Amino acid sequence: MKKDTKRRARVSIAGSKTFANNQASQATALGDLVEANEALKSKEESLRQLSARLLQLQDEERRHIARDLHDITGQKLALQSMNLSALQTKQAFHLDAEAQLTLSESLVLNKEIATEIRTLSYLLHPPLLDELGLSSAARWYATGFTKRTGIPIDIDVPQEVERLSPDAEVAIFRVLQESLTNVHRYANTSKARLRLSTTADEIKLEIEDYGKGIQAPRSKAPQESVARLGVGIQGMTERIRQLGGRLEITSSPKRGTLVSAMIPLCGGQVAAPPASAESASSVSVDGSVVAQHQRQQILIADDHEMLRRGVRTTLQTEPDLEICGEAVNGQDAVDKARELHPDLVILDINMPVLNGLVAVRQILRYCPSTKIVIFSVHDSDQTRQEVRAVGAHGFVSKGKDSHDLLRVVRDVLKRNTQAASASAR
Repeated sequence: MKKDTKRRARVSIAGSKTFANNQASQATALGDLVEANEALKSKEESLRQLSARLLQLQDEERRHIARDLHDITGQKLALQSMNLSALQTKQAFHLDAEAQLTLSESLVLNKEIATEIRTLSYLLHPPLLDELGLSSAARWYATGFTKRTGIPIDIDVPQEVERLSPDAEVAIFRVLQESLTNVHRYANTSKARLRLSTTADEIKLEIEDYGKGIQAPRSKAPQESVARLGVGIQGMTERIRQLGGRLEITSSPKRGTLVSAMIPLCGGQVAAPPASAESASSVSVDGSVVAQHQRQQILIADDHEMLRRGVRTTLQTEPDLEICGEAVNGQDAVDKARELHPDLVILDINMPVLNGLVAVRQILRYCPSTKIVIFSVHDSDQTRQEVRAVGAHGFVSKGKDSHDLLRVVRDVLKRNTQAASASAR
């Protein structure tokens, strides 16, 4: 009995030690697991921050390249087109047939290159996104998408959408761009739909197609089925997540795909309102001091000296036209228009300090009799609509030659003269 009792005691003690050791091992394993989870979370956060920084750098580089293509390459091509056109006009009688043909071919080639450069610049970073906001950029891109691919899009985008922060507008536009790219490449659809809507709390983008849909493999985890759609989907998800929003993809075979991106309109998503025109320093204008000129007075407003020189060269040889001044930015154009009261302002859209279209509104407010012709690299149906909406009287693409600029200038001034004669009668 005593031996059995001692043996049971030894077994019990050994069991207790084993249990204690197991508990200690489990506690250690649990601690290791907690530490591993914390380390994993830390690494995931670091990866998210790195991903956010990479996307930001990508957008900055796209904007930088697009700006260089517009401000340097595009402007040089525009000036070259004007010079070739002027040479063709002035030297036509001194050139033989072969030289005239070569000059004409050079003009055509110059225009084709300018168009290609402009398209590439727009796809990298559309200027309308910075200058006019998400609504204009979305409608412009959808219209251009239809022209490039032949896929019609039902566009439901308000004419005006409250300006958001640059990050929010870029994120939504990239989702639009990537989604329509996927529609073209993979959907096999005959049409698509674009809808942009806002409430008091959020802005929502929807891109829907009616194609073959997405067939998710049954053996794949959900995150793997999303990953197979391409890096673009993951990039879209990350862009929207960084702004506190969410990206949803709804699809089924042969029933199409719907991509929805929602971003809350809180925090830093809504841009600060632009400075009012009232805040700009100005001097009073006395209409009685405006001199009457025999020659039509023209103000040239462009931030590129080469383009101003090209326009000046084209117009100053005309006996009834006179260049009364030049402006180097949007605010400078407004100030000089108020000072000089020109008959016509030739104005670029993409101007520093004050956007060209904003400058149009201010010039017309202070100088209602002044006519304005927009002379810009940004040649698209959407741009022309925006130009008409702000009240400009004409539009000329910098991709055209000097004949087009002179023709539009004379047409606008002629309408102005006829209107003045009619009011005088």
